[in-house]
Amino acid sequence: MSERRTIGQILKGLGRITDDDVAAALEYQRDHGGFFGEALIANGVITPEELEFGIASQFDLPFVNPDPASIDLAAVSLVSAEWALTHNMLPILRAGDELMVVTDSPMKEDAVEYLQVLTGCQISLSLSSPTRVRDTIRQVFAMASASDEEPGAPVDLSEAIGIVMLVESPRFGISVRGARARFWWEEDGIIRRRPLSGDWRGDLERSLSPSLSEVTADGPRSKWDAQLTRGGAAVRVRVDSLADESGREVLLIPVTQPESLTDRFPSPPDGIISEVRLLARSGTARFIVQTEPDELCREILPHLPELMLDSSWRSIYIHSHEREGADETFSVQMSDDPAAWRDELNALRSFHFDVVTVDLVGGGEGWAAGALDMAAVAFLYWPHGGDTTAAHEAGVRWVLKVEGEDTDALSWSLEALNQ
Repeated sequence: MSERRTIGQILKGLGRITDDDVAAALEYQRDHGGFFGEALIANGVITPEELEFGIASQFDLPFVNPDPASIDLAAVSLVSAEWALTHNMLPILRAGDELMVVTDSPMKEDAVEYLQVLTGCQISLSLSSPTRVRDTIRQVFAMASASDEEPGAPVDLSEAIGIVMLVESPRFGISVRGARARFWWEEDGIIRRRPLSGDWRGDLERSLSPSLSEVTADGPRSKWDAQLTRGGAAVRVRVDSLADESGREVLLIPVTQPESLTDRFPSPPDGIISEVRLLARSGTARFIVQTEPDELCREILPHLPELMLDSSWRSIYIHSHEREGADETFSVQMSDDPAAWRDELNALRSFHFDVVTVDLVGGGEGWAAGALDMAAVAFLYWPHGGDTTAAHEAGVRWVLKVEGEDTDALSWSLEALNQ
């Protein structure tokens, strides 16, 4: 068997790096550590995508950009959303005794072996960038959830608008193809659809001000701010209309007045919110929360249920010191005796809260398991760099990390908790 080529050899063969680039990368490695490919990226020689392509070539694997709409949902259903997010790996097609899988690294032997034992198939790997794989996982599991639903009876536009107001949808719209029209909306990261019935065009003209006909007469693409009215209730929306010979797409995004919480903490990235909600629906949303600086954690912790989920989730904030709570969550201060915390937590279980956020001192051995029993979703404050063994043994499998000196510019990440 021929010896596997190095990343440097592959990239030189492709004409992407020179001997000078190699020397500079090796010097960077000596000073900073890490891998050779990471040094090339840090020096601005190649992009992360080029490195991923090089790794694929090194292992004789195809480098792909998976299309969520073309993925085999039956293959996806072989694994859970939690498993896919933990390993950043997704089955995309099953053909006979071969299972095709996309991942961000060829060095995941345990996960490959798991799939072989689970399915009895030969695993065929392809590589893509970590971000692309994770985005694909989010999208296909949302599609799978939506495909499990009944198509639903047709609705008139007034009823459809009532639905989106009730669930506080972040975006909704109308898709028209010929004589067929569908209303769609986003709910908990899933796109839901219902056929439209009745005089929906007339209802839209009457409900929207300025109306569609008033704004879209001059061309195929129009954007404007409007007011959407239903039953005396009105909301401000941003409207985007796109038309061609096949039909029209109308997108409406509610515009809300900034609240104090939004002013203090801008919304986390949509991808992080989508993954937290996906884990919440699957019943595995157990997180420790770590921040840089550490003080930020105690500032942001009481507000996480509202930031990550929404106000419909009943939440409780548990702490052991005099702290400011949050208007959107119930707050309980524990006694001064840590030995009593286990019994106090057990007493709160009967209230069946949806979400619990916990800020207690110590390593968690005495209270972590009791806190997790209180609600399906849990966010536990954990000092940055602290021993996470007690959290893992209690059942926590995810780390939510937030970094930033300025709350106007926070960096969020969600990682598996490995022990």
